[in-house]
Amino acid sequence: MARKFGGMFFYGAANINYPFSEQGVGVGQFAWTRNALGDNSINGPGTAAAGTLHAWLSLADLKRPFITFQYPGISAVQPNSNEFQEVFGTAAGGPSNPFSGGLTSPQFEVPPLPWGIAVIDMFAVYAVVTTALTTATLSLNRATYTENTAFTNTAVVAATGVALTVTASATAPHVQKVSLPNPLIFEGADLSDLTIEFLATTGATINSLKLYGMGMHVAVCYD
Repeated sequence: MARKFGGMFFYGAANINYPFSEQGVGVGQFAWTRNALGDNSINGPGTAAAGTLHAWLSLADLKRPFITFQYPGISAVQPNSNEFQEVFGTAAGGPSNPFSGGLTSPQFEVPPLPWGIAVIDMFAVYAVVTTALTTATLSLNRATYTENTAFTNTAVVAATGVALTVTASATAPHVQKVSLPNPLIFEGADLSDLTIEFLATTGATINSLKLYGMGMHVAVCYD
């Protein structure tokens, strides 16, 4: 029987990454700032000049859940996955089952239902102060890594525009969400990474952007 549940990953300002060249309080740069107790954000630009922020995060949490089950006829608990290799695979990509001397068996097969984690939507929480943004987009990207093989970036969701307007205050942020189309795509590749990028270009006003957080809602399914 398939088990399904949903959840949310929220990454605050302290968890978000952005290029070193964009960090600081100089022209067009942004800085992690403690505005007040419980009020932390990435603020910028640091001087009265337009700035561009490429903020991103990787889904650094569980992508491929694994469970165990009691295999009939033996006392050992066996791992169960849609691809047994993904639990105990070798660096070269071959199977490596510690319970059977490197051999897999028919019970470790691809289940008929989706497996793993799927992104339902992605979102960004940010305030726009004094001057509207020139650009603001969210995108979702995937990279899958294989030994000694060039990887390519796949745009799961191309850059999609979100709100540019000035918010009611610096502490009344936009909460902008971009939903993924149905049916949901469950992550089926091992050694893969999902990243969200929030790209924003500000007007020439000091600290006109305050990025409080980014994240995603997800669905998880396993057999």
